Order: sequence, then C-alpha cells, then structure tokens
Amino acid sequence: MTHRKMCLCFLYPPLLFGLESHLHLCYDFGMNIAAELPLPLSGFVVDVPQDQYYDFGLPADSTYPLKGVTYPVDYGNIPGYTAEDGKELDLFVGKRAAGKTGAVVVYRGESAPNEHKFYVGLTTQEVEEVLRQLKPVLIAHEAIKDVPTLLMAIEPFKDKA
Repeated sequence: MTHRKMCLCFLYPPLLFGLESHLHLCYDFGMNIAAELPLPLSGFVVDVPQDQYYDFGLPADSTYPLKGVTYPVDYGNIPGYTAEDGKELDLFVGKRAAGKTGAVVVYRGESAPNEHKFYVGLTTQEVEEVLRQLKPVLIAHEAIKDVPTLLMAIEPFKDKA
C-alpha cells in the first residue's frame, strides 16, 4: 500500500541547562487499497475522497430524503461496470486489506430503480458510518465473505461488449 506522511517539527528555545526542546508531529495519510486488489477493482476511480461532503445537487423542492453525504472512505466507481441507474457501478474503498466487504441496496427515488453499491477494505466502524449516512434510503445490506465472492457479485453489472 502506498502511503503519504506529513511531519512537522517545532523547535523551542533552550530551556533548562541550555538544551533545545522540540516537538515532532507526524500524520500518516494511508491510501486506499484499490491498487492491491485484482482487476477490475484495481481500476477504481475516486469520485468523492474520504471525508469530503458530496452534494447531490437536487432541486430545493426534491422529496428525496438525502441531499448529500460525507463518506468515511473513498467513494467512486468501477469502469466497465454499470449499475441499475445507468451510471458506473459504485464502490467504497477503505485502507484495510483484511477489511470488511459487502453490498448495500439504496432507494433512488420513484423515477429511478433501486441501486446496488459495493464496499471493500472497510473497518467495522467505517461500515457502520456508511450505513448511518445511507439510512434514509437504505433498503438492504449484506456482508460479502471475501474479494473473490465480491468479484462474482459484481459480474452481472459488467458492461456487455
């Protein structure tokens, strides 16, 4: 897994006995695990980065119960796969190679079919947060055993050549 790390070092003036003091802070920005996954999952395209709010851009008079969401992990799509709404198949990708894998079905409104979304590499807390964010439109949730089973689950969504 590729990682980004940011470090800051603060130097303080000499204190007792002329010794310098410093504070060294680092934060590890781990990347999602998509590159470690088999095709087609490794082709994952991030549409909404982790912790960024996504506004659905709905009209003010829309009755759809969600106006936008903030996902705890990267959210995007799998090129070459199409969901029930006619757009790319959605995927949540976390940072844990041994993380949770699963699927949800969400209500898309009266003029659109219900839609499958899949996830891989999430912690239990991240799955719970995704479910909490989707609660107003969540129809079903299913854990998937592993990545090979996930690959079988997304096969029906593969674009026909």
